[in-house]
Amino acid sequence: MGKGLVKRIRSLLPDYGWVCLLSLVAIQFLVFWATRIPLQYMEKVDLSTSLDAMIPFRPQWISIYVLSFVSWVVTFFLLFKQRKDHVYRNSAAYLLTLALTLACFMLLPAQIQRPEVTGHDFFSFVTRIVYAADQPNNLCPSLHVICSYYCWRCLFDTEGVPRWYRVFNFFFLLLVCCSILFVKQHVAVDIPAGVVAAEVPLQLARRFRFERLGYAVERRLIQKKAH
Repeated sequence: MGKGLVKRIRSLLPDYGWVCLLSLVAIQFLVFWATRIPLQYMEKVDLSTSLDAMIPFRPQWISIYVLSFVSWVVTFFLLFKQRKDHVYRNSAAYLLTLALTLACFMLLPAQIQRPEVTGHDFFSFVTRIVYAADQPNNLCPSLHVICSYYCWRCLFDTEGVPRWYRVFNFFFLLLVCCSILFVKQHVAVDIPAGVVAAEVPLQLARRFRFERLGYAVERRLIQKKAH
């Protein structure tokens, strides 16, 4: 039973898709969590503006914030089951995005003042859990925006994806941008910063054929295995 389950899970993606997906997930966790060790000793900056002060706190939007993780899982499985050059190019682009994000986190250690959650409803309960698990730093650019934008943009040239799902991802991206502001997890500037951090690497990947990096790594692994 165990082997059968593993086989079915493995069949969801080609081997190169699993390697790229799991590698990027691991690197993203490293970028997000490991940077918090040195950041606790660094002076933080507040990037909030008068616009952020005008945006009310609405814990109901935590539903979109949490559901975004489900959306990413579904879309990433669609993206990483594509042909090899597509997967390698977009993976290399996302790797560059994570490198830019790491640099921004370290060079611009931002923080946000979050409100006290006093409600006793379900959304307030979930918000308190999110607040406890996610400290108010590592803000600019927003990884929530980066992941949602990346999912939407990479669907442009992805085969076998219905048009309605591309449209859905666009509107869900807008909802995610609203959610991070309404639940006070980010400030407004984190949104355009996330878009730029995702779009620039995607453009560079297409222009300079970043998929060659994936093929080079693959050849190196094959040679190493042969020896």
